[in-house]
Amino acid sequence: METRTTLRQRIAICFTAGTMGGLIVVLFSQVLYYTGIGPLMGAKSAASLSPPELYRPLIWGGIWGIPFGFLLRLYWDRLFTFGFFYFLAPVVALYLIFAPMRGIGFFGMQSGALFSLYLLIVNIPYGIVTAAAARWLIGPKI
Repeated sequence: METRTTLRQRIAICFTAGTMGGLIVVLFSQVLYYTGIGPLMGAKSAASLSPPELYRPLIWGGIWGIPFGFLLRLYWDRLFTFGFFYFLAPVVALYLIFAPMRGIGFFGMQSGALFSLYLLIVNIPYGIVTAAAARWLIGPKI
């Protein structure tokens, strides 16, 4: 007998998967910073690994996983392609809402064009990891 996940289950799973994606973004920022790429692109520090600063990207990753859960059944056959492009949704919010709120202007351009590119690059793993975690938690069939 084939069991199908309910919308509620997909949302809960994708919140968890999004949290995992957020953790990978934090770890990727560490890699970029300590290899010298982050500072070269204008990053003043890596994302913090200590509480409470660590919680913000994890919770936001989970929150961005919720709409991913709504769309999961629709894109299941192309999950990793969808995941790769899905990272653009939180990046657009970062560029248009959160960067100006932090005083670095739209797209983070007050910190320079390279920093704006850094914000894009550091977030690339989010969608793929969220998709991979969702697939791992759900299994091969939705």
